[in-house]
Order: sequence, then C-alpha cells, then structure tokens
Amino acid sequence: MPPVPPRPDSATSPAPSPTSERARQAATLGALVAVAIVLALGYWLTGALSRQSKLEDCLMAHRRNCGAVEALPS
Repeated sequence: MPPVPPRPDSATSPAPSPTSERARQAATLGALVAVAIVLALGYWLTGALSRQSKLEDCLMAHRRNCGAVEALPS
C-alpha cells in the first residue's frame, strides 16, 4: 500500500487571499439573488395561472360577468 501524504495542518496552511474571499462572497450573493428572482417569478406565475384558470372556468359555465367587478362612480 502506498504511503498516504500527510494532511496540512490549519496552522501551516496559507490563509485564503482577500480577493478569493471577495470573489467567493460575490458568487454566493449572486446565487442568492438568482434564487430569489426564480422564486418571485414562480410566485407570480402561479398567481397568473390561477387567475386565468378561474376566468376560463367562469367562461366555460357560459357566465357573462366573469371580469372583475368594478364599482360605479358615485
């Protein structure tokens, strides 16, 4: 069996450079923003599909007042 090289200790391993740390943080922030955008679009899409489905159900029942009810100006 070949010898296993020793693992570096945390005391002897070099600290991450500030630029790589900033790049990692920027990538993490970008990923979080992308996930938030996808979630927001999904929420909007489900609402739009739900409204469209309710409108189609109303129209298929041959109703005439399927649009939004508007208050008459007084």
